Amino acid sequence: MTAEASGRGQVARPPHPQAAILSGASVRPTARLRPVVTVQLEKGRGHLSPTDPYVRRFWVAAIGSEAIAELLRLVRAAEKGEGVRLPRHLPTLLRFHLVKANSTGLVVFDRVPAVPRELQWRFPPSLAADHVRWIGLSTDGKNRHEDQGDHLTHGKGHRDPRVRSGAENH
Repeated sequence: MTAEASGRGQVARPPHPQAAILSGASVRPTARLRPVVTVQLEKGRGHLSPTDPYVRRFWVAAIGSEAIAELLRLVRAAEKGEGVRLPRHLPTLLRFHLVKANSTGLVVFDRVPAVPRELQWRFPPSLAADHVRWIGLSTDGKNRHEDQGDHLTHGKGHRDPRVRSGAENH
């Protein structure tokens, strides 16, 4: 048994050992090593922790799971004081003010803002309705999303009388 892939009934050969070092040979951008950058943690203007379930549910729907995974990786690196490879989704993180660049590297925040209105159009209707319930802005403008999650795990049911959990339906 061989470990080589076959193609058109022939056994594929590995590339020539000198092929990668020929002058003028192009290497695709994803094969290049990205530079290591330093990451600092600063106090953010948002009200959510980067590890909050809100971030994983709504920010992932808004900008994608890979961008949020990189944000979480940057936050962990900043907390540990380590450098990281330059994120592939850095332009997205910069555009939505989840990360900022300075002369020494990148800065991530200990708090993340809610998904801006201009990105909420990406939510499917059911997720948009959940977002409205999750945020639940009160009259004083204070975010009450904390009220929307913990009681579900403790068996108290949803605070909105029109919404029932699976356990309440039986």
